[in-house]
Amino acid sequence: MTLERLLPADALRPRWSSESALVYIGGVVVLLATGSLLGILGDDHGNAALVGYSALATAVAVALALALQRAGRPVAAGFLATLAVVFFAVFVGSLETLIGILDENASGDDWQPGFLLLELLTIGAALVALHRFRAPLLMLPIALTFAIALIDLGAPEYMAIVAGLILVAAGHAVDRAGRQPYAMWLHLVGGASFGGGVLAFVESDTGWIIVGLLSVAYVAGGYAFGRSSYAVLGAIGILSTVTYFIQDGLSYVSFFVPFEVGEPGGGTDPWQIALYFVFARLVILALGLVGDRFARLHGDAEA
Repeated sequence: MTLERLLPADALRPRWSSESALVYIGGVVVLLATGSLLGILGDDHGNAALVGYSALATAVAVALALALQRAGRPVAAGFLATLAVVFFAVFVGSLETLIGILDENASGDDWQPGFLLLELLTIGAALVALHRFRAPLLMLPIALTFAIALIDLGAPEYMAIVAGLILVAAGHAVDRAGRQPYAMWLHLVGGASFGGGVLAFVESDTGWIIVGLLSVAYVAGGYAFGRSSYAVLGAIGILSTVTYFIQDGLSYVSFFVPFEVGEPGGGTDPWQIALYFVFARLVILALGLVGDRFARLHGDAEA
């Protein structure tokens, strides 16, 4: 069974508005506050109490999500359903710790079957909620959990790259199936996972040059896939590359600039640093203008 067949056909298409912004901001605050509260209760009263309180948080979130859905508030209902999945994951993890199949004090290098069970149940809960609420945001815990599950298998740098490639391919498949709203988080998490895996191998100036070129490729991929998340990640990569060369290797790129630069790691004047970032932003702006022009010409050709 392919991924797109696991997804409901009629996806909720939330529109960005003042109401949606307030819902998302309020939901993030609730998530952070409830997460902190559950952590405090777990520290003060032990795993048994955490199991009970996280189950209560899950039940309350589900009840509120259903009530909001009946009241015709699908965006808020989808966000509460996503919170319910997160709280359910906390419940499963704390329950596994309580019964002894998950050791929270184990080394990060020690793979535990309890982690796999936790990840599978989290993805399963998110898929169940997705079919009920049709909220694309529910793809976020699915994508994140999948990436974490692969990275936990070992060789995290390599597995992060593999997870990124799989998620990007899955996002493209979902797009081609005509269910674009569900693909956004697959593309975003996939692009971030792949880029993070590549960054883990970067240890030299040559590596950072490759990162810069890859960042430009990300921007191009944003136009090719029609996904702005790649453009955002590419812009971050370009700025990170410029920052590296300013801090650690400025003299190695002196051939490409019309003024004298300082020694690596120091001696750079503030105006030179500012000019480098101006240059980076001009590159990003130029890529945006070129991409926009390409998109317009491509649209005219298709028309």
